[in-house]
Amino acid sequence: MAFKLKKVVLATSVILSALMLQACNDNEATVKAPQQPAAVVKAEQVNMKPLEISVIYLDRRMLPPGAVLNVALEDVSLADAPSVTLSTESMDIAGAPPYPVTLNYDANKIKANHRYNVRATVKVDNKLIMTSTTAMDPFAADAKQPLEVKLDRVAPAQNTTPQADQPTLAGPQWQLVTLSGQTVQPGAGGNNAFIQFDTTTNTVSGFSGCNNFHGTLTAKTASTLTVGQAASTRKMCMEGMELEQAFLAALPEFASYSINNNILSVKDNNANTIATFKIK
Repeated sequence: MAFKLKKVVLATSVILSALMLQACNDNEATVKAPQQPAAVVKAEQVNMKPLEISVIYLDRRMLPPGAVLNVALEDVSLADAPSVTLSTESMDIAGAPPYPVTLNYDANKIKANHRYNVRATVKVDNKLIMTSTTAMDPFAADAKQPLEVKLDRVAPAQNTTPQADQPTLAGPQWQLVTLSGQTVQPGAGGNNAFIQFDTTTNTVSGFSGCNNFHGTLTAKTASTLTVGQAASTRKMCMEGMELEQAFLAALPEFASYSINNNILSVKDNNANTIATFKIK
């Protein structure tokens, strides 16, 4: 009888040892392979709204076949940086204006302290023939829909060969040397006023004496030059404010230009020299 009890006790001990070993193995597996937390994906909120645009032009000439209208909503807050396109729409057009266009934009991307502009262009075979020349802020207090955007015809480029070793108008930063016949002094912080022309985006930008500015290059040939009203940041400076007011007021008077001996001279419609520049 005692022998049988010993065998029962021994068998029971073996079973308990096996169960304890299995439990340890299960715990070890749990430690080695912890459960991974589920990924959390946060959806970006979008608030799409329509912006109704009416594109017109006053030129009586009809557009050629194949004309393509492009309308874009741009953030132009940074005068010394390229604009940011928030929405764009392209369409083939024929016949007379107006051309209705609807731009759908994300209202969550519109910032109260930013400046915006609706720009329109017409191209034929990827060649620019018309462009808007006036800044149109669709979110201004007095803006109404449909927002009317007017196109102006772009003067055709003339096939002329630039003088040898002469810089081109576009590309360099042109430092302002004289304005209305008077030599200008550096502006705020000892920085010189300058202007830069970009014929790819038909824009001008620069530093006017206190603030940075950004405007539209409305027309440019080998000798003619037209610049729209410029917009600038609104910083107040102890120096350079008078220079800035005079410089920005002179931009819409630009009518023609010439480059001789690395000096850019700009004249008005009466052939009076408005300003001279040198490469900065």
